[in-house]
Amino acid sequence: MKNIIYLIFSVFVMSSMGCDDEYDIDGIAPQNDARIIRVSIDVRDVPFDAQRTFYNHDLQEVIVHILPGMDWTSFAVFVSPTLWSTMTPEGGQTEDWSSGSKSYTVTSGDGSVTNTYNVIIEEVTQFGDNDPWG
Repeated sequence: MKNIIYLIFSVFVMSSMGCDDEYDIDGIAPQNDARIIRVSIDVRDVPFDAQRTFYNHDLQEVIVHILPGMDWTSFAVFVSPTLWSTMTPEGGQTEDWSSGSKSYTVTSGDGSVTNTYNVIIEEVTQFGDNDPWG
């Protein structure tokens, strides 16, 4: 019964949001934005508590620190770009990460901006609070 009530409530909330004429998604995510906003390794490959991700949009670089003992040939890395943008190659595919890095090209929704990000996976012995760029 709780699930049915939750479902009805969820449908009501979602339908009321869709009818709002004042809802401006461009103010939240402009169509000329071409950044990577989320990178994570599939938790089946590297547990969530064994990875930390750092973003440097000025350098167009993302570094994922992982704890030792992971198989570098079977990672599925989820890479998410900003809303409206497209990305090649698509993230989430199981790939060989033995080289430690891959490049992803993000193009804004309006096509005016293209950025190429380097996603780097580094093995660390422990997590620290320090910035990987210095």
